[in-house]
Amino acid sequence: MQDHSASSHRRMNKRDSRWRASTFFIVFGCAFIVGLFALFWQKPVSEVAASVFGRKLDEPITRIYQFDYDYEPRHITWRVGDRVTIQLRNRSDTHWHEMVIGRGFDNTPSTFGPIATQFKEDFWDGVHVTFSHANHVDNLVVNKAIPTYIGPKPNIETGGDFSPTIQPKGGIDITFTVPNKPGKWYYGCFVQQYIHYLDGMRGTITILPQKQV
Repeated sequence: MQDHSASSHRRMNKRDSRWRASTFFIVFGCAFIVGLFALFWQKPVSEVAASVFGRKLDEPITRIYQFDYDYEPRHITWRVGDRVTIQLRNRSDTHWHEMVIGRGFDNTPSTFGPIATQFKEDFWDGVHVTFSHANHVDNLVVNKAIPTYIGPKPNIETGGDFSPTIQPKGGIDITFTVPNKPGKWYYGCFVQQYIHYLDGMRGTITILPQKQV
């Protein structure tokens, strides 16, 4: 009886070893393929992995954290027609930060040459937006968005693209239905005349076409 148990145990160990080895080679092979394509296409590994294995949607809650000088995450994926809430939080202890979403650059002449002060195309134009949980919001520019407010209404300013500017440790929630504007968009912070953007406060958004029923 003991010999039979020992024999069964050895067979199980062999199967476990073979399973672990095969799993390792599968994972290693996938990582190698993604790395190879990333090198060939000269794109970030995360972008290539999304192309190969499909993108994970950042819905219905998209948490975006602002740091000095960075965003987390650096890439977001939404789908046209889906309902999304951005929970925007400024984690800096000392700096004000904003979040603008758009495409192309609107350059302003200066002594040092043209300075990109905002995006040429504002993602939020014509979009119905609900603002809530506003906390330590320095100011809010809605531009051509169509706003609704729940709770305290932030200080509203005019001029420039849609942008909430958040004080240190502040935040705001932005709820909307992803508009029919598929493709690649960019987000960034243009505080201090584009300096925050240059220092790394920028990211990309991929908007997928509406899913066919």
